[in-house]
Amino acid sequence: MLDCIHAGATDYLLKPLYLNVIKTLFLKLHRCQPDSNMHENPLCDRINEMNSKDTHLSKILMDVFVPKTTKATTARDAYPNISKKRSAELKSRIASWDFSPFGLNQQELIHCVYLIFEQVLTLPELKHLDIKTAQLYDFIIDLASVYHDENPYHNFAHAVDVLQCLFFMLCELSVLPFTKKHKSNSSSSKLNRKPQDLLRPKDVFALLIAAIGHDAAHPGVNNMFLINSSNPLATLYNDRSVLESLHSMTLFQLLNKHGIIQLVGDTKSAEYREFRKTVVSSILATDMSLHLEYVTKIKEQATRVNSMDTMSEQQQESERNLICSALIKCADISNVARPFRWGAKWAELLVEEFVCQGDLEKELGMPVLPMNDRDQVILEDSQIGFIRFVALDLFQNVREILCDISFAVDQMQANLKQWETRKNTLTVHDSGVANLIEHEADEDFDVVSNTSTTQMMMVETGKLSSQAQH
Repeated sequence: MLDCIHAGATDYLLKPLYLNVIKTLFLKLHRCQPDSNMHENPLCDRINEMNSKDTHLSKILMDVFVPKTTKATTARDAYPNISKKRSAELKSRIASWDFSPFGLNQQELIHCVYLIFEQVLTLPELKHLDIKTAQLYDFIIDLASVYHDENPYHNFAHAVDVLQCLFFMLCELSVLPFTKKHKSNSSSSKLNRKPQDLLRPKDVFALLIAAIGHDAAHPGVNNMFLINSSNPLATLYNDRSVLESLHSMTLFQLLNKHGIIQLVGDTKSAEYREFRKTVVSSILATDMSLHLEYVTKIKEQATRVNSMDTMSEQQQESERNLICSALIKCADISNVARPFRWGAKWAELLVEEFVCQGDLEKELGMPVLPMNDRDQVILEDSQIGFIRFVALDLFQNVREILCDISFAVDQMQANLKQWETRKNTLTVHDSGVANLIEHEADEDFDVVSNTSTTQMMMVETGKLSSQAQH
């Protein structure tokens, strides 16, 4: 009976109909008659009408701006047909900082995502979600299909790379128990409260969902292009975090389509509100025009948290959301902290996407930034500037709070030296795009056509360019 009442029923009718039941029903009908006050609230009627129109608007946006998802209601035919041996190899691969999606086909990328969520959902605090294997696969396959394979960088491979980076870092921070910890030169965390004390399993789940969907439906151009070209999306989102708002909207449409939202909680519940806030705030944090603002917040966090003897629930929520934002920002640009051979490949793909936008801007008669100009951009300079003035500052400040990510800072500094060496040894600079770096013959570099990924900021004259948004 309580389940029916909670679902919105005005009454619960018992059968067979005894006389006392009929009397109760009569009283209930009298109290809820059509002309009662609860049906005469114009504000309630207006809000209900808005909600129905909002559902229609979301469908229109998905139809216009998002690639078509898989045609079948369930994508059974698209399920990865992967052997146990290969699955074990992929599971080992996602447990390493040396991970890269290069050389993996679409089915293997999808399976990597499944393996991460499969492990996370075994946490006792998340078992109540009871997400079925078929349901999880359907969601991942559908989500993969809304990423544009044609994008050199912002495609599903990038999303997988960001997800794996977050998964690995959360294991390093002992928030997740699934990988062997990386050796670090640093001692314990500089926070009085350990990360696992602030980040609960449900926060981790929301953060990982945000990671895999943070660039969903990315068109391959940045926010400034959409704003300068008066794209309808820029108008809809008032020129603020345009792409990030699209990514978040797309992700939630798919979460709802596959019934995952309903498992998290009713849309009016505190559980759902917390989940949505974490996912949305994490995705919005990847807007690179807000980068310096976030770095400042992160700088202030360690001092603030360590100075508190106790924190209210509201303070804890604020601090954990900022930690989630810091972690996803690191993951989003983590290619510069990966082993150099992967970082160099990602750099090529990103610059190629930049200059493709520049080619389009030239064709449309729009202004073109040097970082988007095929004839001006220099790969080595772009990476040296990005690491020095953007990435290193972020990672070092996050390390002040979560020093177990020191291994990433060390790798980034080593990569910076390699880029500087490359710049000094080159006798003639080219664009870094027309003639991409020739890699050694390595089967790991057999990149399938649908790969690409990460970062989308560049540095001009030592300052973060606000135009270089995701």
